[in-house]
Amino acid sequence: MGGVITPTTYRKAETQVELMQRFARIMRQRYGATLYLFGSRARGTAGPDSDYDIVAISESSRGQKRTARVLDRFYLWLEAGGWGESLDLHCYTPEEFRKQTRYGDGFLGHAKKQGEITVIRVSRDTAP
Repeated sequence: MGGVITPTTYRKAETQVELMQRFARIMRQRYGATLYLFGSRARGTAGPDSDYDIVAISESSRGQKRTARVLDRFYLWLEAGGWGESLDLHCYTPEEFRKQTRYGDGFLGHAKKQGEITVIRVSRDTAP
């Protein structure tokens, strides 16, 4: 992972949209990942201390333990400007994601059933 990342290494995102687009762009470039937002931020009910509930779907997760997936990608959250913003990141392969959402069980299945899981789109003009 290289050198030390500090708050001055990367500019903090000023808005939720900017942060989501930056993170999605970085994750797509590095891992070919598609990101989904769920929870209070996807519902529009987030408070000032709400975390970002994000699912990252990527083939690159195959063969990695879930803890390693999340730790590796957390540094990209900081690179995207997520300093001081809580992140609850779930990394799955496409097959794992389908299993998690197929029957409506668990938190992802419930979010999908309720229509509370939203793809994070990447804007062409948002630089990381």
